[in-house]
Amino acid sequence: MQGIERLVPNSDEVKRIFAAAVFCVLFSSVGFSQLLENKHQHELLVSGIHATLIQQYDSAESCFQTMIREYPAHPAGYLYLAGMIQAKYTDYGNSFNAERYDSLLTKAFQLSERMLKDKKTEAWGYLYTGTAEAFRSFTASENGSLAKGFYYGINAGSSLERCLEADSTFTEAKNILGSYYYWRSKLAWIPFISDRTEEGIALIKQALSHPYEKHLASHNLMLILIDEKRYAEAESIGTAMLQEYPDNRSFMWNLMTVYEQSNNGPKLEEICKRLLKSALRAPVINRYTEATCRLKLANFAVNRGDFQTAADQCTAILRLEKYQGKVKGDLQKKIRRAEELLSKMNKK
Repeated sequence: MQGIERLVPNSDEVKRIFAAAVFCVLFSSVGFSQLLENKHQHELLVSGIHATLIQQYDSAESCFQTMIREYPAHPAGYLYLAGMIQAKYTDYGNSFNAERYDSLLTKAFQLSERMLKDKKTEAWGYLYTGTAEAFRSFTASENGSLAKGFYYGINAGSSLERCLEADSTFTEAKNILGSYYYWRSKLAWIPFISDRTEEGIALIKQALSHPYEKHLASHNLMLILIDEKRYAEAESIGTAMLQEYPDNRSFMWNLMTVYEQSNNGPKLEEICKRLLKSALRAPVINRYTEATCRLKLANFAVNRGDFQTAADQCTAILRLEKYQGKVKGDLQKKIRRAEELLSKMNKK
């Protein structure tokens, strides 16, 4: 510990750790350890999950809206619709309807609290309240309120622990809670925070075989393995998921991170091309994703001496200037680097 000032992590460090933790919860946050008893509700949930993972968000919304309409007193439809909205925002990087998102979480939380009054539904109630609080923690963090983000995150962890106390078989609580334990352990240098890294990983692994949960658990574990620099294991998970969902841009992005951090140039270039192609044919083009992929491909072209291709990629990035401030991510930084690369090539 380097002086007392290290008791309070800097803003960038907190955002990185916290965003990773919460994103694990939000992306495809779909699934419960026990199947929903109502067959029709179960089928709607499965359909909504599938539609979210293949990035057909209108179809996913239709499924979750039907759940809300047909089962208005059950929190699942509201929570999953909120999760789909967040997944769509992460994928497209465009506008985010915070008011609608918040209202869905409020309704889900209220309905979940009712479940806590009955021992038969107590575990479900804690699962749902914990998930809703985790969603809120993301919103708060995205808006720059780290204090609120930690507050909701702690509440989420507490609810999920109580879920497992009520029923130890709730796999989805283990999955989300395991992610929380792992990423929270990154702050274990603070005296009152314990290191629960291995416990967190073990909890997530228990969810890998669950039919509702394996996609979220795979994503959670992949991010953690990247952080642990266990790149071969992370690649194995990402490759397997893309075999099932070949156009899923989140798993492509994760693999891009794997190959970049492990210095695997050929595979990095391949996944960049694949991700760029997918992003460009999406109903809404994520311009930050486009700029990221084009910049990496431009650098690969320069290294091969293919300056025309590099220049074409950089020029395409410069055309994205009109999207600054309209997308999630620092697009200006990508544009500036493209300008620098063009300038270097022009000097040769």
